Amino acid sequence: MTFHRWFAGFFLLILMVVALFANSILFSVRSFQDNYAHLVPQSGGVLRLEELQSVYSEVEALERQTAPERGAAAQAGVQAAAAQRDLDKARDELAGLQSQILTLTSDLETAAALTPAAGAGAFDAADVAQRLDRIAAQRARAPQVRDGVIAVRENLTKLADAELALRPKEAELARLEAEKRRAAEFIRTSQMAIDGLKGQYGSDFQRVRNEAHALVASTPFGIGSQIVEMHPTFLSTMLVLIMGALGALLYLFPAYLNRDNRIFFADIVVRLVFGMVVALAFYIVANATLAGFAFVPGGDTGTAGASLNPFTVSLLGIIAGIMADDIASWILKRGRELLGGGFDTGAARSSGRAAGGAGPYADAARDARSTARPSAPASGDSPPRGGVVG
Repeated sequence: MTFHRWFAGFFLLILMVVALFANSILFSVRSFQDNYAHLVPQSGGVLRLEELQSVYSEVEALERQTAPERGAAAQAGVQAAAAQRDLDKARDELAGLQSQILTLTSDLETAAALTPAAGAGAFDAADVAQRLDRIAAQRARAPQVRDGVIAVRENLTKLADAELALRPKEAELARLEAEKRRAAEFIRTSQMAIDGLKGQYGSDFQRVRNEAHALVASTPFGIGSQIVEMHPTFLSTMLVLIMGALGALLYLFPAYLNRDNRIFFADIVVRLVFGMVVALAFYIVANATLAGFAFVPGGDTGTAGASLNPFTVSLLGIIAGIMADDIASWILKRGRELLGGGFDTGAARSSGRAAGGAGPYADAARDARSTARPSAPASGDSPPRGGVVG
């Protein structure tokens, strides 16, 4: 192996590494923009990291302010539940005492041979007191009736004390309920503000923030923070150019591995640039076709335009870089058909040779094949279609 051939191979290797490195960054950023455009269609995939960080800081500040209120609301809820249980227990005891007083009063009326007063089923302290006075007014009453009246009157006193004891418990429960409502209202207002801030970035703010942070952190020298803010169309164009260069390198490597081919630096540079140019042209044709421009024969001119995702852009660039000769000829042929096919075939071929049309592409491929001395590789595969460089 000559020094020139070794250096040409080393140059190809360096170019491949650079192309892969640039492609990995551009493809990652463009994929992030494509995913972000699906989450937030109105953004168009454009993300401002400074604004994202500002929103994240505001969200964190609101959450820090809300955290004590969440704790206060939880504590007030626990205390309110305990106060409610205590109040319910006191009310149950009060209701039991009222029922006991009514029962004893009815029993005393029966023992005193009195007809129970109307409404005896409902508790009323004043009514019970009147009934007890009526029982006590009976002259022919047994001693146990007198003792019963005294006991019921003591229960009425206890009942009044129990009713007074309920008021502080009801007031405490009302205070705790008001505190819980106040904290809940503060939390609700803060949460609405947080949701409004997060809503600018779709339904999954944390995912967008984490992916953007990881993308910037994973790119060297922090260049991801600058690239991610570029317009998606510009990034797609850069991606298809890099992919075209990668396809051209994929075309050159098999040709270099065939030792009968001579590879010059001019061949490498020209093929690299040619692959990038054809990739860009092919990318424009694909977008024009999707936009409804019937570049492909039989295409539907009413088709709505659509954006190509990063995978499709990369595929177009690689294919165009590998098959640059054939695609350039194909674009010229489709252009003639699109313009009506009114050109004379012979004149068009001659003018194509003079102007760099299909003639130069076809002639270059034939000249490369005729001057090369190919020797089939061990696997039996021949170099990629489109000619052999060297």
